[in-house]
Amino acid sequence: MSTPATCLSVLVLTEDSGTKAFETLRGIAKELLKQVDAYVQTNKISFEPVRNELALQALHANVWKSTRPKDRQKRVELIRTIATQVMLEDGWVLFHFDGDRVWASRSSSENVEKFQTLIGASVRGLVASKIAEQRDGSTPQSIEARANARMARLKTVVPFYSIEAWLFQNTREAMRLCQQRYGGRDVEQFNAWAQDRTALDEVLKPKEAVCLGAAHNLELASTGFPAREVRAAGRSFTAVVEVLSQDSELREALARTYAYG
Repeated sequence: MSTPATCLSVLVLTEDSGTKAFETLRGIAKELLKQVDAYVQTNKISFEPVRNELALQALHANVWKSTRPKDRQKRVELIRTIATQVMLEDGWVLFHFDGDRVWASRSSSENVEKFQTLIGASVRGLVASKIAEQRDGSTPQSIEARANARMARLKTVVPFYSIEAWLFQNTREAMRLCQQRYGGRDVEQFNAWAQDRTALDEVLKPKEAVCLGAAHNLELASTGFPAREVRAAGRSFTAVVEVLSQDSELREALARTYAYG
């Protein structure tokens, strides 16, 4: 059987450094996009890992936030990688970093602001330069508008407190893992979270709160993740879905996965 032709390319970037971090975020990315368009055919989307080693190093251990001279080249390579991706005809970027605050304190999180200052602004400058280098007679105003349109393809994925606040919403799978691997420990806690899905975004350092830690993130992301229920909770997962849903170009790209053939 031939592989379906892809309709868009999504570069999946995550600050997590575990061996299954990319696969975990890819699973979450599929669930987010399904909430934007229920008919999307995710098998026609190419979810790509970062392949530049320096850019990968910039992602991990919060190096992307570093202003130390020794980390500069890593950030430069990450910025170049993102700019190259959004300049592709069907290129998009999903960049995950944790809010490192509970949802109620989200306005105090420094990470979103630092991303815009240290990464977003530099990517935009490089994108504008690439557009200007095309020398197609575009006016400065046109270049600015085109750069803005390309920058809209760079999407941040920011869970509060951390990505485990989303993954632990898969309470059915989590309880199964607790029973199977940990003698039933923390089943009651996951059952409580199942009853009130707004609560997990208010847990400080959720992966330290229960026995699963971060050891089963891939299973939680890819086995029966209850995206509709998590969206209905109206917290950080919902906020990301809403931003994605407001992007008409993205919605059109997702529709192309099932509009033809």
